[in-house]
Amino acid sequence: MYTGKIVVLDLETTGLNTEQDEIIEYAAWCIEDGKDPVLQHFLIKPLHAVPTKLLKLTGISELELQQGLSLQDYREEILQFLHGAILVGHNVRFDLDFLECQLGTKFRQTVWDTWKLAQIFFPSMHHYRLSELVKKLNLPITESLHRAQTDAWASWKLLEECWQKGMEFDLGFYARALPLLEGLSEQSLFKALEQEISRKFPSRSIRNGLALEGEGLFFQEPTLEGVPDSGDWIQSCFAPKGLLENKLLSYESRHGQIQMAQAVSEALQSSHHLVVEAGTGIGKSYAYLIPALWWARKTGKKVVVATHTIPLQEQLYQKDLPVLTDILPFGFRGALLKGKSNYLCLKKWLTLQTYPSELTDRERIVLASILVWLSETQTGDWQEIAQVYGVSRVWSYINAENESCVPQKCPESGNCFMLRARRKAEEADVVVVNHSLLLADVKADHNVLPEYHELVIDEAHHLHQAALEQLGQDVSQEQLNRALEQVYRPIGSSLYGGIKSKQGFWNQIMPRDVWESFQVSWLELPDDCDSILEQSEELFPSLRQILGLGQSIRLTPQSRQEAWWIYFATQIENMTGRLKRLKQVLNSMLQSLNGLEIDELTELGYEITARIRAIELLQQCFELLLQIDDPARVSWLEINGQRVYLKTSPVEVSDLLREKLFNQLDAAILTSATISIEGSFDHYLTEVGLPPKTVALDVHSPFNYDLQMQFLIVKDLMNTRDPGLFKIDAVTQFIGDVGVRMKGRTLVLFTSHQLLRQVEEPLKSLLEPTGIEVLAQGKNRSRASILAEFLENPKAILLGANSFWEGIDIPGDGLSCVILLKLPFWAPSMPLIAARSEYLEQKGKNSFQDFLLPEAVLRFKQGFGRLIRSKTDRGFVILLDARVMEKRYGKVFLGSLPLHTHVREGHEQILTRIEQWAEAEYPNEELL
Repeated sequence: MYTGKIVVLDLETTGLNTEQDEIIEYAAWCIEDGKDPVLQHFLIKPLHAVPTKLLKLTGISELELQQGLSLQDYREEILQFLHGAILVGHNVRFDLDFLECQLGTKFRQTVWDTWKLAQIFFPSMHHYRLSELVKKLNLPITESLHRAQTDAWASWKLLEECWQKGMEFDLGFYARALPLLEGLSEQSLFKALEQEISRKFPSRSIRNGLALEGEGLFFQEPTLEGVPDSGDWIQSCFAPKGLLENKLLSYESRHGQIQMAQAVSEALQSSHHLVVEAGTGIGKSYAYLIPALWWARKTGKKVVVATHTIPLQEQLYQKDLPVLTDILPFGFRGALLKGKSNYLCLKKWLTLQTYPSELTDRERIVLASILVWLSETQTGDWQEIAQVYGVSRVWSYINAENESCVPQKCPESGNCFMLRARRKAEEADVVVVNHSLLLADVKADHNVLPEYHELVIDEAHHLHQAALEQLGQDVSQEQLNRALEQVYRPIGSSLYGGIKSKQGFWNQIMPRDVWESFQVSWLELPDDCDSILEQSEELFPSLRQILGLGQSIRLTPQSRQEAWWIYFATQIENMTGRLKRLKQVLNSMLQSLNGLEIDELTELGYEITARIRAIELLQQCFELLLQIDDPARVSWLEINGQRVYLKTSPVEVSDLLREKLFNQLDAAILTSATISIEGSFDHYLTEVGLPPKTVALDVHSPFNYDLQMQFLIVKDLMNTRDPGLFKIDAVTQFIGDVGVRMKGRTLVLFTSHQLLRQVEEPLKSLLEPTGIEVLAQGKNRSRASILAEFLENPKAILLGANSFWEGIDIPGDGLSCVILLKLPFWAPSMPLIAARSEYLEQKGKNSFQDFLLPEAVLRFKQGFGRLIRSKTDRGFVILLDARVMEKRYGKVFLGSLPLHTHVREGHEQILTRIEQWAEAEYPNEELL
């Protein structure tokens, strides 16, 4: 390990503001080679009250703090202890900023941030919180975290782990890494590692190439040995004492799974389409994978399986298919294929890291992470490193999305991750993709995926929306800026910068007249890009003014009467004109290269073509925005978080799905847990373009909902004459009372973020004395991080809106209560909803009965389904919307649920019922 003086430090503070908040605990470990670690630790007496939550989190008592001295009393000791050392910590800049501000000093020595270093040396982690790294790397930390002394020691152990990982690399790695980190404090650690490797392993071989050789580009051809002749084998596979029960310890034969597997097998053999609603717990992935694999091996026909979410994709490819490889009597080939933008382009990466001085500090850290990742990845799939901070921005420069790419002419084609994935997909029996790639293939007349005639669509309730998104377009100021930065930016990699850095080279290989013509156009890029940026600086702030306090505004023929329309339309036309101008300049550059058969110029032409395509897409979006007279298309303005978007979309995609997808297939199997409404599939079949006579199967869940849970409807918290108005105080109090009786363990689902925010702060104040934490969606936190925190803390209530109504799987005691505030109707004023409603009315349909109600029922089923995820789950689903009892459409919601009974009571009686249940269910836990 490094032999100089290192001090690893950590603070506990009352907040994030260095000037207003206080340090309450300081700890630092001094580590020098050959000496025992020395600890410096102080509790700091605060000037103001410390939040109760912080005291509980750290375990520090108010008495301990009152016995401490002020930070200034420890100033000289701290400065002396830190003097001359390399300063280390996890997100250490936060700690140093506090110390510099409150001690009135400036630390000028080298700083190593283990948060950054962990992202470089361990780029495939799911989280870079210190607590997560301690778990994942099995660091020897026995004390609980969130104390400065323990956190500082954990940071030291993490630094040791980074050092050990760094000692595994060869000198070729450091020859690439050190220039990337030039000028960054982390470079000194890399230099020390390089010197140590040179000293200890002077003969260590240097690996050729950047990427691993991987599993090879091709599969080994499995034989047909063991493939059953008859489809009857499938039923016996799932039957009691059949293949699955004999091979899998925890497997139980389920009638519904057998029923679904038989139906899938018949659809494949008889070449017809099938829609299956498979209730929770059926095991639908095996029910379609086993028939699909058997059919593919028996007939030699490829089956594509499309999912909506990444977790299900990963489950199928990384868990289910490997298990089936071990237990099925025949071999098969499975592949995972994603869109080109998911894969790293080695050539682009090499180009980008050639000029590190043009990159930002964060971009260079990301490239160092990718350098490590290249020595480990078999796939080149960016999802493996998606949690590295800043990777998404860098990825736009180095992904394999390039329509002009000619693999056979690429020097890196032998290791190309995208080619590797595509060749495996070509040879595979089953190919797992997502809905987006499936629909991109449809949009491109089936030139994206390998040829297939059998298709399984899981999470099929998302298909219609995914089709709308694939055929729609949107643009934000950030998207526009990113596209322009790939053409020109003053600092960082770009088309312009790449040409500028090699001007002499281009001048040499181009004929003089070509270079002069090319140069004239090339030199116009900065001004043209700046012109578009200036226009965007006018356009997007004006959109915020147009939106006012609203979330969205639909653009309709009536919009022409608005005071802002002329200005808005002029701005859009000006933007379109400037994008056209930039495209013309890029086309001129490209035309200059025509007929020059020089490899380097061909490559340059590919890059220019890619930039032209990106600008064309932006131009098309702006042009479509003003086509407001087409009833089959909707355009609107929308604010999401801090970003304003211009969006345009078709309102109906059923005809396209029918003609371009289903009519091209021999068999399509569509499955989800939420497709039918009161046992009918009519709405879904119409929505996705399947004929009414399509074979449809409703496979009921094996769970006994009436025994495992209670469905409670609160009669007295909503004014049903005005369903938009809850009494917020009463609702907040009720949620808090439920949370106390359930000891947390509660998920609350809202239909709007506005209502969630109205409840959040009062609920936190209400529950703070009880120790129950309130976690809320939003505020720049990812869904995954909030869910992880909810799982870690049993005494918590989670507040979520739209995206939390589905895809949350928390079996066991972690979740015992789900509260649904309102029936989840889409707001009729939402642009896409309003446009589609009008479109249906024009077609002679009832937009409420044929669209708004069915969509609400399907979302309601999704939210209801969050509670019971296994046979042992128990608890309550509580609905606060009394319209389900009083409106005629209420029976449609109730008739679509997988249980036969429910309870209708006032909120006081419901609280009594919950309290009695909780006392019986958790007898050893005190009521808070």
